[in-house]
Amino acid sequence: MSSRISLLSTGEELLTYLNTNLSAGVFLEHNTKPQYLYHRLESTIGKPDIIVLGLEVEDPIRTAEHILVLQRDIKIIMLCRDGRQNMLQKAIQFSPFLNSDVTSFEYNNYASLRKKLQFLVDNVEKQRLYQSAIEVVEKERTAIAPTRPVMANYLDKLLDRIPLGIINLDSHGRILNLNRSAHEIMGKSERSLVNKALSTLFSDEDTDNIQRLLHHAITNEEKQGAIVASLNHFDVTAYIELSASLLSINTAEPIVTVIMQEVTARVLEEMKRKKAEKALQASEKQLRLVIDAIPELIAYVDADLAYQFNNKAFEKWFGFSRHEIKGKKIWQVIGELPYSIITPYIKEVMSGNTITFEEKLNYPYRGNVFIRSSYVPNFSESGRVIGFFLLTSDITQSKNEEEIKLQHMLEAAHASRIISIGEMSTQLAHEISQPLASIETYSSACMKLIEKKRADTEALYHAFDNISTQATRAQAIMHELRNFVKKDSSRKPIIINELVYNAIRFLQLEIKANKPDLQLELADDLPIVEADQILIEQVIVNLMKNAIEAMQVLDE
Repeated sequence: MSSRISLLSTGEELLTYLNTNLSAGVFLEHNTKPQYLYHRLESTIGKPDIIVLGLEVEDPIRTAEHILVLQRDIKIIMLCRDGRQNMLQKAIQFSPFLNSDVTSFEYNNYASLRKKLQFLVDNVEKQRLYQSAIEVVEKERTAIAPTRPVMANYLDKLLDRIPLGIINLDSHGRILNLNRSAHEIMGKSERSLVNKALSTLFSDEDTDNIQRLLHHAITNEEKQGAIVASLNHFDVTAYIELSASLLSINTAEPIVTVIMQEVTARVLEEMKRKKAEKALQASEKQLRLVIDAIPELIAYVDADLAYQFNNKAFEKWFGFSRHEIKGKKIWQVIGELPYSIITPYIKEVMSGNTITFEEKLNYPYRGNVFIRSSYVPNFSESGRVIGFFLLTSDITQSKNEEEIKLQHMLEAAHASRIISIGEMSTQLAHEISQPLASIETYSSACMKLIEKKRADTEALYHAFDNISTQATRAQAIMHELRNFVKKDSSRKPIIINELVYNAIRFLQLEIKANKPDLQLELADDLPIVEADQILIEQVIVNLMKNAIEAMQVLDE
């Protein structure tokens, strides 16, 4: 019977190469999608001996698990790129559904893969021969007549050639005879083994299990699966798998046949795996303790926007237990309104970008809260975003403190402006009195012209025009003064150069009085910035006043 190899997503070129270079009798088939392969396995027509998962298979671990659910006893090779074999092998090791028949292979060229497949094909053929031999033995065993003497030679040359150990026992579990493979596995000669109780050859811990196995075989009360026992006389412990069945029932004494094979490598691998799982569980427990001690909210959200993990702080914040939170959608936990605000950030992280943001959210049962959150995407082996981690902090107190600090700064700036106006009161009085005096002069002149009936339209127009000009001048001074002393805590887009001009206009009285050498070197391409206009303008005014006073000292 020829061996059968099924390829999944490996490409037609590899199929052609293997068809040409593998040994004769190997049947190859190629599947482009996992669904086609699953259909073949479900139909049980032409069950493959070996399955090769190509580099294009997105979820090789999950695919292998599904294959072994449909069909057992299939060897699976997962192809991987340079440097990923160890990582993939660990994933295989920690999967509870995969066994030692599933391996990873670093795929470099066709020749290395052909060599690997040829090795597996040869092993499959050997195992098929072994199975055929066992079937022949079983057929021979069932054909033995009940009247045949108990101590007859039940083992022929065929039994000595198969790689499985076969031992016949009496009803007390003592060895009657055994084949060559059996005494090789036991590490003793046939002469020294005959008439020994089988259970005494293994460790004391396995005695009860072996006796129970033999009892079930003799009484045939219920089917007993194979057990694994360790030999107690080897320098290096060896593990042997034992299965028992009733060979014949004689009126004097029944005979039990035990089939054994060494499974040391498999057992050691399983022990190593359990040890690694135990260490991983301990590490996860420690990590959970650390995460639960962190006051910030930590959680993991899957691709369906459902919570899969959260820490203690998260539970206390929203008033749900970990069991109640797991599996719930985001909006079911935090509320519809907060979810509508953070939706753009969720879309951003699910597109593969790490993001940090601050928002004011109105949570149910908590009210308005300022939060700072960081979202970090989680990628699958194929590079697809399958969820994200979130870290959220309550920054309400710091925001309130920031508001208080800003209010104090605004009040200090306002006080500084009032002081500046007080220091400039003489210049302001002089500057405002000039337009008022002009208005009074022109008004009196107009009244006298009207009283003496000497007024003409042109003269009156000229007088009123001057009155209007002086009134506008006084109004401009008061406007600048009002703008300077007003309180405005809003942050908005501002143009820095305009703030410089505003400061110059406000200080024009001091500039006139002190006549400094004022030179402006302002860039035209400064960006628009978002800031508090009043605070920035106050800084510029203070700098200019300090500069004017410093120049006065130098002049003196």
